[in-house]
Amino acid sequence: MPGQSNLLIELQSVSYAYPGSKFPVLQDICLHVGKAEFISVIGPNGSGKSTLARLISGLLLPSAGRVLVDGMDTGTAETRKEIRRRVGLVLQNPDNQLVAAVVEEDVAFGPENLCLPPAEVRRRVEDAMNAVGLSQLRRRPPHMLSGGEKQRLAIAGLLALCPSCVVLDEPTSMLDPMGRQEVLQVLRHLSDSGTAVILITHHMDEAADADRVWVLGKGGVLVDDEPEAVFSRVKLLHKLGLTSTSAGDLAYRLSEQGLELPNGIVTMEDMIDYLCSVLK
Repeated sequence: MPGQSNLLIELQSVSYAYPGSKFPVLQDICLHVGKAEFISVIGPNGSGKSTLARLISGLLLPSAGRVLVDGMDTGTAETRKEIRRRVGLVLQNPDNQLVAAVVEEDVAFGPENLCLPPAEVRRRVEDAMNAVGLSQLRRRPPHMLSGGEKQRLAIAGLLALCPSCVVLDEPTSMLDPMGRQEVLQVLRHLSDSGTAVILITHHMDEAADADRVWVLGKGGVLVDDEPEAVFSRVKLLHKLGLTSTSAGDLAYRLSEQGLELPNGIVTMEDMIDYLCSVLK
């Protein structure tokens, strides 16, 4: 767990049941997020990933337990607006979050609604567009952007609010491989620049790029560990109906054929390094 000075978000024994349901989607969840940490969240359909995203961002309130953002309780009405400014949520379909006629106006929408001085709005818009690589498309109508560009625009709109954390609920599920790569590069840059990132994804190779991975299942968190440890547990992932990464599954199949491979092969770079060492 991060030191207290580095702790950004904490879930303390959090449970959530939707109205009218007797059974909680999530139960007794205890998690933490450090400042600038990059966390990926994986799990089978119905495991509560989207519910978790909305609890962290304050859009849902726990049925039991507490969610703290910089020490502020999401259940406290007085701090809810500030929490939602500090934790931004990016949805699966970026079209649901685009509101203006051109790119730079869309990015400016949030800061303008904070009633910031015009000079501060312009600075934030420039910084956000530069961060996601959209400066050259500032006058482009959002409907003329590609899927990857739209998702980057949705992220820029949140960045202009200067959040401490960005939560993304399967933002690449509707994108082609190039669009997915564009978004992942932005997310890694955000984390390296000091913004915490929580990425919900069903692409295991995306999840492996994070600092830590949460595996959800059976209403709880089954694993909270580094990618190398998580994706080495191929049998557990298969039991949940998930796969490992491409390289992880290949390593598992080779080991089933009698080859002795080291643990921790997660990326294709890991596999190439191993094969090169063997061939030498």
